[in-house]
Amino acid sequence: MKIIRFFSRKDFGELGQPIPIKKVLPEWYKNSETTLTGTDGEEVSGLKRCIPFLDAMLSGYVLTTPVDIFVSKNEDGSLKIGWNSSPAFEEFITERPKELGELMPRPPGHMPNHLAFRGFWGFKTPRGWSLLVVHPLNRHDLPFTITSGIMDSDKYSTSGNIPFFIKEDFVGIIPAGTPFAQLIPIKRASWTSIKNDKGIIYLETLQGALVRKPGKSYKKIFWQRKEYN
Repeated sequence: MKIIRFFSRKDFGELGQPIPIKKVLPEWYKNSETTLTGTDGEEVSGLKRCIPFLDAMLSGYVLTTPVDIFVSKNEDGSLKIGWNSSPAFEEFITERPKELGELMPRPPGHMPNHLAFRGFWGFKTPRGWSLLVVHPLNRHDLPFTITSGIMDSDKYSTSGNIPFFIKEDFVGIIPAGTPFAQLIPIKRASWTSIKNDKGIIYLETLQGALVRKPGKSYKKIFWQRKEYN
């Protein structure tokens, strides 16, 4: 079993500490369908039976907002943002200069303001492992989007800042405990690619036929459980 170590340079208790992302599975997923009736009247699998979709949402760890964040607009329509403040969180969110990343396309439907969550929690992975930092996967419901990055966290351990953008139509409160960055350990290796491998094409045909048999499924035959605790 591999061990990832989290640490904080600030003495603010357990607020915003990294946790296994499986602990913040959203209500919309919990309430989603397992099966539904197809156009021919037959029962077909619903969202909850798509294991690759779920695996993406359960893999790794997550950083959560340690305080409530208040988002509103000024009279001129520009972004106004604040949060519950304390000495530990005075600079929890910063806005970067316009010139920094100016040519980086903003996510569609987001304000142009280049913001950043300040990192209070650092991380260290085992030798040979890096950390993929991404927007929580399949969480398009969140009112912001972060940028992605990979850190060789076995060699360099730090609590880095995480850039993000607010959705332009969002006004309201982002509650404390909202997930904002998914952390997925990845093993470094050298890769090369082979195109149109005939053996793999044949194997894919066999596997596809197998999972379509009654009582068979990707989950029962091929899926491997992942553990993040």
